[in-house]
Amino acid sequence: MKRLVKEEGLYQQEVVEQEKYVNQMKLNGADEYEIKKQVEVLNESQRMVPQVSKKIAEHKQALKSFLLTYTGDEDVSVANELVQDV
Repeated sequence: MKRLVKEEGLYQQEVVEQEKYVNQMKLNGADEYEIKKQVEVLNESQRMVPQVSKKIAEHKQALKSFLLTYTGDEDVSVANELVQDV
């Protein structure tokens, strides 16, 4: 789940950076084909954010369910913190 949270942050950062890059390309009068390709990259990143968010929610719920039913001896404090932090 930590990896997914990190991935979500990276996609959000990529969206912001890509939006700036596309806007700069438009202002500089870049080739339409290049702009189109960069907009496709931007759209792909924008589509990934909700997908990753959904996966995080699903994993969080699965981990919560597991922790509620877990009766073993292992320390699950890290997992509990992760569920609370996300």
